[in-house]
Amino acid sequence: MTQLALDGAIIEMNATRISPSVEIREEDMTGQASGTDGSEQGDKGIVLAVSGLIPFKKASVLKQLMALSRATESGKRKIYRIGNETAKTLTVRQVRFVGQLAADEQENLMAWKVSFRLREHLSVTEAKQQKEQTAAPKGKIQSTENTLAAIPKPHAAVTNSEQPKGTTWQEQLNAKESQLA
Repeated sequence: MTQLALDGAIIEMNATRISPSVEIREEDMTGQASGTDGSEQGDKGIVLAVSGLIPFKKASVLKQLMALSRATESGKRKIYRIGNETAKTLTVRQVRFVGQLAADEQENLMAWKVSFRLREHLSVTEAKQQKEQTAAPKGKIQSTENTLAAIPKPHAAVTNSEQPKGTTWQEQLNAKESQLA
């Protein structure tokens, strides 16, 4: 039996099914032509479609699920830590409710057939992008072992001063040139 827990609260459903999906967006770049070029729009978070049965005897579970789906923090939908094998396999750690939560009565089973969707929050791809952006802040001078960073020098007309003297290497080069001339 598949177990599902949100912030440590186990959602007791029978015949639980979790179906993951991911949207990979791409925009057509060919216009009216018949080409196949497209531009990637990035990987979106994984969506877990959850369905299961909640017996009429356990109406408190349905109440709990409705309360969890409607909870907010700071005016935004609450984000939950998820406990589930499928989510763990896909490295989904945090989710929030999206779309619709439906609970259809199943008369022959004396239960509600519940279905809802959980969208991944702070996906692995998103976290990686954030790390890359903070690791190389804009405006920093970067160099490798084979290159030196170029340091811009102000023009003499702007600063009203003489150009700075050359480095020792430049001085040696100038001296060699004058010897050869």
